[in-house]
Amino acid sequence: MKAIVLKGFGDVDVLVEEDVKAPTIGDEEVLLKVAGCSICYRDTIVRRGFMKARIPVIPGHEVSGFVVEMGGSVRGFSRGDLAASLIYIFNPGDPECGLGRENTCRGNRWVGEDVNGCYAEYVKLPYWVLTRIGDPGEAGPEAYSFSACVIGTLIRAYKTLGGVREGEYALVTGASGGVGLHAVQVGKALGLRVVAVTRSEDKARLVEKMGADSVIVYRDRFAEEARRVTDGRGPDIVIETVGGPTLEQSIRAVNRGGRIMLIGNVDPKPQQLLLGLVILKEVKVLGVLNSTLRELGEAVELIRSGRVKPFYKTIGLEVGEVREAHRILESGRSTGRIVIKP
Repeated sequence: MKAIVLKGFGDVDVLVEEDVKAPTIGDEEVLLKVAGCSICYRDTIVRRGFMKARIPVIPGHEVSGFVVEMGGSVRGFSRGDLAASLIYIFNPGDPECGLGRENTCRGNRWVGEDVNGCYAEYVKLPYWVLTRIGDPGEAGPEAYSFSACVIGTLIRAYKTLGGVREGEYALVTGASGGVGLHAVQVGKALGLRVVAVTRSEDKARLVEKMGADSVIVYRDRFAEEARRVTDGRGPDIVIETVGGPTLEQSIRAVNRGGRIMLIGNVDPKPQQLLLGLVILKEVKVLGVLNSTLRELGEAVELIRSGRVKPFYKTIGLEVGEVREAHRILESGRSTGRIVIKP
């Protein structure tokens, strides 16, 4: 089969197109024909060597696909089913990995890093990390590729960890990016008043179309404007998709007793934290480590029902296109998600 392989750490030229042997499945595994493999900013961090990965490895952890083969012990799936996957493989027999906690299991193996991922025509995965989609509705099968890593993570941030209540103010940083555009939609689906923050004047209109109640276009600061458009109090919850470059302004903007949910960080270097403000405002700063099976199921339903409309563009399984997608993500020029459609 055709695949893009990560041969080392460095610039995009370490991504190499190869013909490799198709995966051989085990008794509890499923072989998926890849419908869509979304490219995540995390993929670029792995490629640059800021995260551990087995080398060589086929990258890509955001996948949807059709079941073409199943092991004898696989339950709940049939050939031809469309499925979406978690981005990690947990051990269902480990007592630490009970449902609702599987994302934080210490023994998890990460798809596209510890095991081969979906920059390929086929990928194999254990059946228990998959969710059956059924009728995809108006969304294309490839749109479900980022159900877990984007939509499911946002559900975890807003609901599971963030405990949002209808009518609260939410602020989304990096609102024109692949996570941010969907954070706006998920926030609105949950009944929140969403303030979107972007650096791009050109992309502001698109963010408005996604449902944002207010859009702030900024250069260096946005905290004061964020407080102004939230009745002077500041947002109750911040979905921090950018990380280091915007974190200080998010802390300054958030309401007293508010929550800052750290979903992404484009700068892997250590960051300073305004501890005085965190203490004086009693701000909760929480990391969000992807999604669980329950949240993946909720994400699939949001997409299938049309309450969240995936925003993405597709590319082919060609090394030149994949390398360029990495460049676009690293430069901050992406709008929505980029999905490999083999």
